[in-house]
Amino acid sequence: MEDQEALGFEHMGLDPRLLQAVTDLGWSRPTLIQEKAIPLALEGKDLLARARTGSGKTAAYAIPMLQSLLHKKAELARQAQAMIQQLAAYCARDVRVANVSAAEDSASQRAVLMEKPDVVVGTPSRVLSHLQQNTLKLRDSLELLVVDEADLLFSFGFEDELKSLLCHLPRIYQAFLMSATFNEDVQTLKELVLHNPVTLKLQESQLPGPDQLQQFQVVCETEEDKFLLLYALLKLS
Repeated sequence: MEDQEALGFEHMGLDPRLLQAVTDLGWSRPTLIQEKAIPLALEGKDLLARARTGSGKTAAYAIPMLQSLLHKKAELARQAQAMIQQLAAYCARDVRVANVSAAEDSASQRAVLMEKPDVVVGTPSRVLSHLQQNTLKLRDSLELLVVDEADLLFSFGFEDELKSLLCHLPRIYQAFLMSATFNEDVQTLKELVLHNPVTLKLQESQLPGPDQLQQFQVVCETEEDKFLLLYALLKLS
């Protein structure tokens, strides 16, 4: 009876790409710590968990962490789409915007892309997927490429996808790189994407105002968790 009531990975609302990775690892069902911890972590709850070595603790926090990152990236795409649509409010009939960031919505995205939208918003992996499926063709039509949150792309694991994506683009196009910081990843992207660019380094406060800040506390159970968190914070500057 417990086996029937156990919550499987497929019932946790996880991104299809995470489910595919779990399948590739041969995990037919979550361990006890994963079954109990992942749904709570996805709800945003702090956890103090005790589980023996080898019980699957690493995946119990890694899966919701990755799910959160994927969700935030989709949110960034939706924010970009919403801003573009708001600015195009009085020319909506002339400028069509498509968002292809959701991995689970491929069929409807293909239908939208068949109508040849003027602006396509999406993560590198989703845009590349449509390019590889020939549902999106940019080699003869791309005029402007915008890479937003440039300092986070490699940290999110998009380096290979972005490099592959660039192979589908024309030789000449205008490009914008938008970034909160100028780290090494941004310099690499600059070499890959831009052509003799004008660089703007604005002299302004590095932090937003107090009305835009939120404070969070992260409780680390082990030294390994502390090092992992510190590495992530340093990587993201």
